Amino acid sequence: MKFAQLILLILAFLIIPPVNAGVLIEPVVGYSLLKLDGDNSGNGGGGSVGGRLGYQNLGFQLGVDYLRSTYGIDNDDYKSDFAMSEFAGFVGFEFPILLRVYAGYIFQATAGTKYRGDLGIGQGTQTYDMEFDKGTGTKLGIGFTGLPFVDLNLEYRKGKLTDGKLGSYDLDDLDYSAFMFSASLPFVL
Repeated sequence: MKFAQLILLILAFLIIPPVNAGVLIEPVVGYSLLKLDGDNSGNGGGGSVGGRLGYQNLGFQLGVDYLRSTYGIDNDDYKSDFAMSEFAGFVGFEFPILLRVYAGYIFQATAGTKYRGDLGIGQGTQTYDMEFDKGTGTKLGIGFTGLPFVDLNLEYRKGKLTDGKLGSYDLDDLDYSAFMFSASLPFVL
């Protein structure tokens, strides 16, 4: 049912007369604060880069976005760089004066880090790859559009990482939430 609704939404965008319509290209750079909940919980912050590609018509926006973030995670067991990539679909609306709102569904998220520790198997302290191959979630954002060429955005993301591995061991799912403050350069061609 959701796929049919998405197709109807895309068709509505294409049928509406193209007044002030065009392709949306929007590079994004920002700083994110991340909270991980689960067996490998921790907090951290770091840089994020990505972009949005979509269609804009009469203020309505529809498209996909990509975000790559690297967080310095600090928890009880280890300190590490935690890299995460997210692909999402988004819908939004840019009001005529100073404001844009958007929401998205993260349909693919991956994450990984190097874990240094003892897994309790008698091999001592070693470095292991910790990877999560699947993840989904949602995002909500608001943007200030009053500056020339630049939008300032505040975004909240919440999701779950699954299919985790630490070396050859399976990991429990890992819930995450993040706030990101970003600047973007939206171009409508």
